[in-house]
Amino acid sequence: MKNKAVNALIEMGMPANIKGFQYIAEAMELFKADEVWRMKISMLYYKLSVMYDTTPAAVERAIRHAFSVVLTRRNLQNVEKYLDLQNTANGNLLSVFFLKLSQEGGGTYESGKDTADAPHA
Repeated sequence: MKNKAVNALIEMGMPANIKGFQYIAEAMELFKADEVWRMKISMLYYKLSVMYDTTPAAVERAIRHAFSVVLTRRNLQNVEKYLDLQNTANGNLLSVFFLKLSQEGGGTYESGKDTADAPHA
C-alpha cells in the first residue's frame, strides 16, 4: 500500500521532499493494518509523531500543507482520481485517499485486506 501511495502522490504532483509526503504514505500503511486509525485521526497523528520523533500538531500541519500543495497546483485530472475536491478536511482527504487507493486497479477494500494486491486465481 505504501508504494501505491507514493506513486499516487507523485502522480498528483506532490513533491517528495516535503514532510507530509512521507507521513501520508506511512498513514496509508497504518490504515491498511488497522481500521481504528481511520476512525481516530488524532490517534493517527500521535502514532506518526512517535514514529518520526515529532509532535502530533507538526504531523497534522505537514499533512495539511502537503495536500494543499496538490490542491492549489490543480492538476485536476490526477488529483480528482485520488481526492474529493468538495470536502478538503485533513481527515477526510486521508480517508478518501486510502479508499481510492484500495479500489484502484479493480481491487476493493474488505475488512483490512487490499484485494488489488492479492494474487488472482
